[in-house]
Amino acid sequence: MRRTFQRLPDAAPVHKTVQDEIRHYIIEHGLRPGDPLKPEAELARIFGVSRNSVREAVKALESTGVLETRRGSGVYIKDFSFAPLLDNLPYGLMQGPRALGELVALRKALESAMIADAMRELTPASVAALRAELAAMLERAERKESFAEQDRAFHRLLFTDLGNAMLLRLFDLFWVAYHRAAPSVPHRDPMEIYRNHAAILDAVLSGDPEQARDAVRQHYVGLEERITDSLA
Repeated sequence: MRRTFQRLPDAAPVHKTVQDEIRHYIIEHGLRPGDPLKPEAELARIFGVSRNSVREAVKALESTGVLETRRGSGVYIKDFSFAPLLDNLPYGLMQGPRALGELVALRKALESAMIADAMRELTPASVAALRAELAAMLERAERKESFAEQDRAFHRLLFTDLGNAMLLRLFDLFWVAYHRAAPSVPHRDPMEIYRNHAAILDAVLSGDPEQARDAVRQHYVGLEERITDSLA
């Protein structure tokens, strides 16, 4: 049963409430990316607010990637994207190492929770690709060079065979946000980072989920320690 849209109370924080009502309207009416939203005047009538309040709400929803305005055409539902979050997250992290530490803790929890499922779906092709990325890490580590892109590819490959595009987007968002915001955090020895990744792959190939979870957690312990040191 569809919810009934009622006129909003005068005491409500109008600009915020209109945003929520527009979101509900999109869901209740089954609007999909590319579908047009009702005209500004019609939404103002439905919600019992001024056109200016609707206009402000639409602008706010544009900034978060929910809507898009096409000049001379109207307002449309936008395809979901992490881009707005990706653009803004690093600025929040740059406020200090504490937020960066929370991001690392969140990724550690997510990867360690998903690694057992990833192990069950891992294909021989992905294992070969993981070994190749690990070999590239070792070559760069021996030259005391960083290998951020290999690190990124390694973690994506671990979970690619789950077929969860949302999870991979989220991991990429975390990775990019961390590397944009982390220049002030002291760097670890590349060889130590390589060994952590080698331990993860060995644990994954062992078939023991608990060993794999421990290896993932241990990898992120080093990051957390560096962030804690920078807080001190």
